[in-house]
Amino acid sequence: MQAANLERTSEPPARQEICPLCGYSFDADGQGCRPACPLAPMCHLICCPRCLYSFPQEKGLAAALRRWLGRRKAEEN
Repeated sequence: MQAANLERTSEPPARQEICPLCGYSFDADGQGCRPACPLAPMCHLICCPRCLYSFPQEKGLAAALRRWLGRRKAEEN
């Protein structure tokens, strides 16, 4: 009998965002507010690495609803 492999070999899924200006899909980790900004620790802005547009990060119910509606729309097509 072999022992179960309890180690996690994969990293958690990246948090993907889509820029509302240019439509570029990117990993939102590390794309936050500028470190020199005094409000950086409390800031919820994300900066698109392609066009440098800053937009608010969706969290909680709004993000879950948008994901659900996006999946539903994709299933209809």
